[in-house]
Amino acid sequence: MLDFRPPKDSPVLISILKAFCPVILKLGLGESKIQVSEADIKKFQKLEGKRAMICPNHSNRRDPEVMFAFSKEVDESFNYIAAREVFDWKHGLNGWFLQKVGTYSVVRGAVDRDSFKTTRELLAKGRKKLVLFPEGEISRQNDTVLALESGAAQLSFWALTDILKKNPGETLHIVPIALKYIFTSDISSTIRASLITLEKELGIKNDVISIRERVRRICEVLLSALEKEYRFECNDDKDLTMNKRVAELRKSILDRVADQLDIKLDQTKRELENVRVLRNKIDDFIYDTERNGSHYEKKVHHEEAERTRGLYKDLDRVVNFISIYDGYLSEHMTQERCADIVGRLEKEVLGEYETYKGPRTVILRVGDPIDLKEYKDDYARNKKEAVNQVTEQIFKQISSMLNEIENSRQAIYIE
Repeated sequence: MLDFRPPKDSPVLISILKAFCPVILKLGLGESKIQVSEADIKKFQKLEGKRAMICPNHSNRRDPEVMFAFSKEVDESFNYIAAREVFDWKHGLNGWFLQKVGTYSVVRGAVDRDSFKTTRELLAKGRKKLVLFPEGEISRQNDTVLALESGAAQLSFWALTDILKKNPGETLHIVPIALKYIFTSDISSTIRASLITLEKELGIKNDVISIRERVRRICEVLLSALEKEYRFECNDDKDLTMNKRVAELRKSILDRVADQLDIKLDQTKRELENVRVLRNKIDDFIYDTERNGSHYEKKVHHEEAERTRGLYKDLDRVVNFISIYDGYLSEHMTQERCADIVGRLEKEVLGEYETYKGPRTVILRVGDPIDLKEYKDDYARNKKEAVNQVTEQIFKQISSMLNEIENSRQAIYIE
């Protein structure tokens, strides 16, 4: 398993970054602005000096910077948990920077004992609040929340147990946070430009049809190409929806990767859980630093590791297609929702996507803190059920806040 990267907080660097926060938001987040009400700031500040885990939704790769900007607004500094692989980006420079601002690693979907131990210790000591994104993946769904992982609640209960042993009168809170990105102007011209690039790459004739129809057509062509590439024979049922086709393709890709890794997947688990199981298996093989043998044996392992590395792309494709489905495409096509889908398509077809499609406001809402001590007796009776109850509370609060934000604004729709 990949080695653990602990937090190495640098108060000097954190102070400098907070001072330059407006510049970071303008340049790094495409002229984004953070909007958080005075009422939400006061609600959060009621927990000043208290132990808490902060749980935001995770629709955008820039969410950590948004939470850093929020830490400035509430005059606190946070610790953060990030997936282990991101620490190796930019030849390790990304990891050095993350550790200096108080971030530590976790291997998603694995029993990462070093990370779990660090989480318990940080929450128990309570010097800083801890930010953990409970969806576990970047959803790129600005309106909805993926089913949450139970890890946030479970780790918090473990920490509460440690806290109560030393301080029976103390507690630990979980604070749900909703983040919603809203474009401040009409971005239809930018979306059209993105669609032209995608259509050219896929060999689609640029007819004069609506943006919605063009997006759907790109999805259909892309789906057919992938079904052919993976030799996936879809039923000839004419009533088979895009949702069903995408779901069956995802399952086929997961089964194919599992076969190549000689793993039997637990079909009762959610797809994201199985993605993490497979990804960790690939990590363990590629980063096997304890492998002994001759120079030739190491060479053979390196060749096989490079071949295995290609399976990451298959798993990325499964995650990418979790949000490309017919309902999200047609239910409520605001320009933000359209941009979500186009970004996914760009990621699949072009290998990258243009995050900046126009200036944005990131609206941040603070939920009602969940006092874990109120669930202490439930946890003693049935640990799994108590963890599920708290996880459901986090999910409901974030979903409700996202809906409230959406219903309170004047949206721009894509036709």
